[in-house]
Amino acid sequence: MKKTGAVLAAAGLSSRMKAFKPMLPFGGTTISRHLAALIKSLGVNPVVVVTGYRGEELENHLSAEGVRFVRNERFRETQMFESVKLGIQSVLGECERVLIMPMDLPAIQPETFEQVLNTEGRAVRTSCAGEPGHPLMVDAALAAQLCRYEGEGGLRGAIEHSGVPVTEVEVDDVGVFRDVDTGEEYQKLLVELLRQDSKAG
Repeated sequence: MKKTGAVLAAAGLSSRMKAFKPMLPFGGTTISRHLAALIKSLGVNPVVVVTGYRGEELENHLSAEGVRFVRNERFRETQMFESVKLGIQSVLGECERVLIMPMDLPAIQPETFEQVLNTEGRAVRTSCAGEPGHPLMVDAALAAQLCRYEGEGGLRGAIEHSGVPVTEVEVDDVGVFRDVDTGEEYQKLLVELLRQDSKAG
């Protein structure tokens, strides 16, 4: 596998959730620990977590996970794409590819990450039932180009502006777009996971 790093954006205020999403319980651990451990287990290194809101608390929480931290000190006035840029800049020169995603999609299956990592393309993104999802993986040259983008539309706008074609990886995994922006979404996801566990058992 090509040398691949990851950027996990976790600087946001979690305002719609009214709870701090990275430290919510998930699968016997927390969302942030689950994702960090899962991605590292697939040979991705370094894994960079971009913190901001409650940054010191999250960094302490993940201190034993073998990840790096970059702090977005302007988290209150910037969008997630600025956090992504900070994370990318911290790994450029070390990796041939960078895996990018927000920290609030804990239900993505390991097999989905593996499919992305095993797909060639300058920009690789999951898709489920025709709907685009996470993670996004870009090569180092494109990652550097994204960091220079100052236009509209965040990460998606930057990818479109680059002109680089996106290779879609069709997966049977609704976790690729099942974020937990609200308490209702989070509780619904936990209920579904309990059902899956009971069926598996």
